[in-house]
Amino acid sequence: MEVERVFIGAGCNRVVYNVSWGASGLVSFGAQNAVPIFCPKTAQILTTLPGHKASVNCTLWLPNSKFAFKVRGSMNWEEIGCT
Repeated sequence: MEVERVFIGAGCNRVVYNVSWGASGLVSFGAQNAVPIFCPKTAQILTTLPGHKASVNCTLWLPNSKFAFKVRGSMNWEEIGCT
């Protein structure tokens, strides 16, 4: 049996600094305790980065990199690279 990804959906947490646009044109945002990476050109969530034990309250792309960003603002923040 073959499985094909058809749809990934996520709801944004209701926090002011929760959405961040990266230099690559991608968008990150907190969705409960995960960070979806959204592509506005295709209107799709490309991937979801899990790992926080608490709600993600803000995301921030690093200004010197198209693909690296720092996720912070939950009770257990960490730095994550996305390539």
